[in-house]
Amino acid sequence: MSRIFPLLLICFGVPFTATAQLQNSNDPFAQQKMQADQAQRKGDFAKSIELASQVLQQKPNDDVAYYLRASARVELGRAEGNTKTIRDGVGDAREAIRFSQNKNVNYYLPYLYGMMNLAVMENKKSHAETALNVANQILARPNLTPEERANFHYQRGMIYLPLNRPQEAAKDFTETIKLSPNHIAALLALPDAYALAGNNEMALASFNQVIQKQPNSPVVYNNRAMFYQQQGKIQEAINDFSRAIQIDPKYHHAITNRGFAYLEGGKPQTAESDLTQSLSIVPNQPFVLGMRGEARLLQGKITQAIEDQKQAVKLDPSNAALRSDLGFSYFFSQNFPEALVEFNQAAQLAPQQMKVLDPWIYTAMVRSNQKAAADTKFQSILAKRPETRDSVDTLLAFLMGKISETELLKSIDPKDPQRAKAQTCEAYYFIGQKALMSGNSAAATQNFQQALNTNMKNLSAYRGAQFALKKF
Repeated sequence: MSRIFPLLLICFGVPFTATAQLQNSNDPFAQQKMQADQAQRKGDFAKSIELASQVLQQKPNDDVAYYLRASARVELGRAEGNTKTIRDGVGDAREAIRFSQNKNVNYYLPYLYGMMNLAVMENKKSHAETALNVANQILARPNLTPEERANFHYQRGMIYLPLNRPQEAAKDFTETIKLSPNHIAALLALPDAYALAGNNEMALASFNQVIQKQPNSPVVYNNRAMFYQQQGKIQEAINDFSRAIQIDPKYHHAITNRGFAYLEGGKPQTAESDLTQSLSIVPNQPFVLGMRGEARLLQGKITQAIEDQKQAVKLDPSNAALRSDLGFSYFFSQNFPEALVEFNQAAQLAPQQMKVLDPWIYTAMVRSNQKAAADTKFQSILAKRPETRDSVDTLLAFLMGKISETELLKSIDPKDPQRAKAQTCEAYYFIGQKALMSGNSAAATQNFQQALNTNMKNLSAYRGAQFALKKF
């Protein structure tokens, strides 16, 4: 199984601020609403929600308070990965629109932003399609101000991204910048859209233009660094992440991302240092804890890796990837019963994605003295015709004695060289595991070394061979 961590993306949400319309107002709640707006712009979304809710308790039809709470809830839900909070924000936006009698077009912004985030987080394009229809209706209005038109072009561009339409997104972001040349969110989104469309040349040119306009923005350097990293330009990425950190030493996103870059670049000790620094700024980050566990694992620090990964799972128990990583660490430390617990949990949480765990589950069961149960669990694999088996099925068939080592290695399709190397690494690792289980340690050592010879360092099989041979 390949273990690749997603990059942290920095998005910008609702650009409209309510402060201007509250100034010089006779509204008795104006001060509270201004404070809610200011809290939101500082990133204190919980405070903004609290203040807006206090207003709504006293004035249940206050459209501005609904708008403010909608915006804060969507932003908080996105930050925490909580779709319920986002849905509550979308509901608040609808109430703001209703109580204003549809007179303030800006109240649609948190609605659109919320629906776009739901589309991404729930992997439901229907949310984005609904939002796109609303955005098209708003942009068809003839009386929008240039600022309003810019903001809605930006939001529509963001909606196009989960619909896999990056070219249309780039057009909308370009239009936003024409209408509002310093629209930072659109300036940052445009190069990402170009990159998603496969236009790397335009993406880099666009990043460079943003840096010319915003030379002291850590976010700009962070995002260009992520682009470099995706292009495999690790040193250029590290340089940009370092520049972002130099501008803002507490900017934990860039610190985390640089740690990931060091991890990719084969420097787990340096990566661990960055990830520890990120956690000192924001302690309870399950993704970062899991990544630091990975960095420690790559140094052979198995006990510390397990502690990090256990904490990550505790913070995010429904994350299948975090659970599988903890399972691997238990497996490598030869704690097969605990490995089974985590592998089975991961498989229950994400059955299709975690099918790759099946050979690991089988091996962990056998090494936990559950061979009969393991054979029964995967008996259906043996009934499949060889030509219908995928690579996971074939590994299981080998482990269960249905095919030989030679047949396993012959089953690897050479058409895709990188995929073939990955399958070769996994094949040799499990040949080694089977040799261990039969008591042939010399053959096990030879095959584990063959797995290492593939140099497929991002695979769990490679990592397992490292631990088996104590080579780090």
